[in-house]
Amino acid sequence: MSRLNEVFKKLYKIGLVVTFAYFLLFLFYDIHNLDNNRKRYLSAHYISEGVQETGAINLVASVLYDYRAFDTLGEATMILTAATVLAFLVPISKATTFGTTFKSIVKQTVKLILPYLAVLGTYLILFGHVSPGGGFVGGVVLSIIAILLTITYSVEFSEYIVKPDQKKLVEDIGAIGFVLLGLLGVFTGSNFLANGQAYFGTGNAGEVFSAGLIPFINVMIGLKVGAGLAIIFNSLIKEK
Repeated sequence: MSRLNEVFKKLYKIGLVVTFAYFLLFLFYDIHNLDNNRKRYLSAHYISEGVQETGAINLVASVLYDYRAFDTLGEATMILTAATVLAFLVPISKATTFGTTFKSIVKQTVKLILPYLAVLGTYLILFGHVSPGGGFVGGVVLSIIAILLTITYSVEFSEYIVKPDQKKLVEDIGAIGFVLLGLLGVFTGSNFLANGQAYFGTGNAGEVFSAGLIPFINVMIGLKVGAGLAIIFNSLIKEK
C-alpha cells in the first residue's frame, strides 16, 4: 500500500509539472500570436506621445507609472508580501554575524561610501522622471546601505541603526501612499492610477516639477523597495 502511495505521489507531481508546462506553452503561444500591428501601435504611441501625455522625459517611467501603473502596483505588492512573510517567519533571537572577519580598512571604506549611496539613491528616485533612474533602482541603491551594514558589521548592528519596525513602517507608507495616489485619479472622475488622463498638471517636460503624479509615485516605490529589500536580506540570513 505504501508503495502504491509513493507511485501515486510521483504521478501527481509529474502531472502538476506537465499541466503547468502546458499552461505556460499555451500562454506563450497566445502572446507570440498577438496582433503585431497592435503591438507596434502601442510601442509607437509610447515613443511618439509619451512625453506629451505624461510629461516624463524618461519613457520607461511613463510606462511604469502611467500607462501600466497597475502592473507596477502588482510588482510592488509582491515585494511587500515577501518582506512581510519573511519578517514573521524568520526568528529574530539570533543572527549570523559577518563583521568579525572583516578588516578595519573595509569598515572604514564602507563608512566612506554610505553617504554617497544615500545621495545617489535619493537622486535616482527624485529625478527618475527626467533622467535614467526611478523608484525601483533608487530603492535598490538605498537598500544597499542597510545590506552593507549587515555584511560589514552584523545584523544586530544594522538593525540597531535602523530598527526592523522602522523599516516595516517605511515600507507600509510606500505601499499605502502608492494606492492613495492611485485613488486620486478616481476622485477626479478618471481611472485608478490615472495621471495625464486625470488632468493632473504634467508641467513642462524636462523640469523637476513635471510629469504629474509620476515623481510622487517614484518616491513611494523607492521607499517601499528600499525598505522591503533590506527586510528581506536581513531576514534571509538570520538563523536559529
